[in-house]
Amino acid sequence: MYVNSTKRPWLKLANDKDHVKHSIMRDSKRHVPVDVALGLYLESTFGDKVCIDYITPDDISVKRFNQNDIVFLMQYDLLEAFHLADKSKFRTFKKVLETCKNVYPPYKYQRFINNKCTYYNYLQKNGIPTASTFCVDIPLMSSFERNPDKFIDEILSKVKKRGWEYFILKPVYGQEAFGFKKFVDMDLDSLAIRTKLKNYVNKYGKIYNSLIVQEYIAGFDKNNLEARTYFINGKYLFAMATSGLCHTYTMREARPVQEGGTFKISDEKWNYIKRLAKRVMRTLPRFDNMPSIITRIDIGSGLEGVPHTFFVNEVEFAPSFFIEKHDEPVIQKIGDALFNLAKLKSTKKSI
Repeated sequence: MYVNSTKRPWLKLANDKDHVKHSIMRDSKRHVPVDVALGLYLESTFGDKVCIDYITPDDISVKRFNQNDIVFLMQYDLLEAFHLADKSKFRTFKKVLETCKNVYPPYKYQRFINNKCTYYNYLQKNGIPTASTFCVDIPLMSSFERNPDKFIDEILSKVKKRGWEYFILKPVYGQEAFGFKKFVDMDLDSLAIRTKLKNYVNKYGKIYNSLIVQEYIAGFDKNNLEARTYFINGKYLFAMATSGLCHTYTMREARPVQEGGTFKISDEKWNYIKRLAKRVMRTLPRFDNMPSIITRIDIGSGLEGVPHTFFVNEVEFAPSFFIEKHDEPVIQKIGDALFNLAKLKSTKKSI
């Protein structure tokens, strides 16, 4: 986020000597990430009522976390650590999350959301449409290398049993498109598909412990509509309509016409997307009798046999916000919610 933005004047705090280390230079302009922007908003708005501790990945420890009344994970979570940090830092972070009881969202909820198979099963049991999915544990590489056909047979037999023509693979701990692979236009009994599967496991089995196997939905990875709906404290805030060109959209192009943008979609479909997203939000587990402060529910399209072909593709608690693509007061609303929760939880003078 651009520090000298006229729309967010409180970001100028990032120019202070105590905060400049949290900013980065890009295109000759100073920027701060969303989690830092939240801290700056809290400092600017609530003054001496708060004391913000900006904990960097290198500073993560049980001691540091326990020095605070409450620790919020806004963007850097266990998935980020898994992909961006070395193994020792990842293990340290995991141990801290398992140990400290003042982390928000709680580690139990983080584990639930970080495992797509877990929350897919949960949503399906509650009558919410998701793509047909199963998960398989990757054996130790030494075991796989001794008998790769056994593992390949397990995947292909389950795919055939479900009647899928094509499928995709991605790691359970994957992030964005990393590890995403399509298995399409190939005979399920062919040597070609077995070779491709073996190569995939040889590459990713050294990194991940389990895989998501999902029926391929034609067009979903290309130009099918996906609506990214945002909730704060369980209440719907806004949505971004995307397709295969989502990163090239301007703010108005990504917002549906029903919310002031130019993305054209019928009222019937858009209202259904919002109803489905709100239903998911009501269904998700709550902790301390409260919903997660930040939730993004992605509604995909192209699934046959469900209304308008819409289904739940992903749920996230530390999502990207496309801040530069819209004017919604996301930081302010999240910041207010964090302050209210911290005030509720606080037994000390700092958050």
